[in-house]
This record gives sequence, C-alpha cells and structure tokens, in this order.
Amino acid sequence: MGVALISAMGSCSLPLQAMPLTINTEEYPPFNYADDQGQIIGSATMLLRNALRQADIEAYFRLLPWARAYTEARLSDNHCVYSTTRTREREALFQWIGPLVVNEWAAFSLAERELDVTSLSELRDWRIGSFREDAVGDYVASSGSNVLLAPSERENIARLKAGLLDVIVTGKATGEFMAQEQNIALEHLFTFHRAPLYLACHPSVSEALLARLQTQLDALHRDRQEESQ
Repeated sequence: MGVALISAMGSCSLPLQAMPLTINTEEYPPFNYADDQGQIIGSATMLLRNALRQADIEAYFRLLPWARAYTEARLSDNHCVYSTTRTREREALFQWIGPLVVNEWAAFSLAERELDVTSLSELRDWRIGSFREDAVGDYVASSGSNVLLAPSERENIARLKAGLLDVIVTGKATGEFMAQEQNIALEHLFTFHRAPLYLACHPSVSEALLARLQTQLDALHRDRQEESQ
C-alpha cells in the first residue's frame, strides 16, 4: 500500500480542515498507479496533487484494491476516492470534484485471437473480464453480458494471457498502458463510451474546502488549455 502526504503550509486551511483528507486510489494507469519506488503517480494524480497544493489542503494518498478504496470513501468520514466515474447510482453518495481526466471505455482481446467483435451486443458469447465495483464492468453487465470480476485490473491481464478470459473491458488508455508494461499484444476491438473521472468525497468533507479545491482544479485546466493553443 502506497501512502503519501501533501502538507498544508498556510494557516488559512485550519478553520476548514481539522485533519488531513484521506484520498484513496487504485492501480489504474496511466491515471493513477504506483511507480517502482511505491510513489503514487499518474496524470490524474499529478493534477490532483497540484490542485491540493495550490488550495493549501493537506491530504494522505493511499493505494488500495478498488473495491476497498471505493467502499472506504463511501462509508468513512473525511475520505475521498479517485479516479471515479460519476454515475447515476453513485451521484448522491458523494460530493464530486472534477473532472480530472476523461476515460474512454474499450474492449480488448489478445491480438493472436483475431476476434471479430465490434459492439457490446456481440460480447455476450464471450468470457468478459472486469473488476469489482468498476463502472465499466457494471455498464457492460447492464447490457446483458456475463462479466467475470477480478480483484484488480492487472489480474484481468493475467487471466487473459492464461486463456481464462476472451475479452477485457477497461479504459482504452489503461489497456494500452498495461499491454506495453507487460509486453503483450492486445487488440483494441472497439470503444463504447467516454466518461469523465472525478474525485468523489464523503459527505462529511467540508463543502467550503471542496469549493476551494474545485476552483484551483478549474484554474489548472484553464492553464493547460491556454498552453495548448
């Protein structure tokens, strides 16, 4: 489990924050994951760290299996979780900050299988892998497919390589990252949805604190847009 602390340097945060936020995440590269030294990195992580620092908010980062990371943020005071898809079922459970990044949901198979699958309806005849409490897998299951759930995304890659799965559904960038990381040839079958990813916080977290964080996050997005123009 990775743990990191961002320290608040000014006194202005004290009335809004009696204790540091606990921010849970998972291994979901390239958005959030641990490097070789156990530090939590990734594109969503770095954006969130910068926004927290500029908002003068203290936070602990923890890397956990997704189901635990999500459940603790849903049930525990002063906890948050990212990168989280904002679904109708989850909406009232959290306070939402973001978006951080945009995730494209995609289906992959081993390239050597040469599967001819181009839509969700065609997945129903195949063994599909996702992981517990994942919005991508829930979405595919709601379309009528039988989805087999693993504890983590990387275990799905191992199951695919072992022939226990035919297809995995995940973020497109995540699938491509893990394929390169593990030196396996995946075939991108199709993309079926685009979903912004957020920081989801327990209702106990100060609304004023989160408003300050959202302001800094919005400013960072504006700066990036201006730099890219």
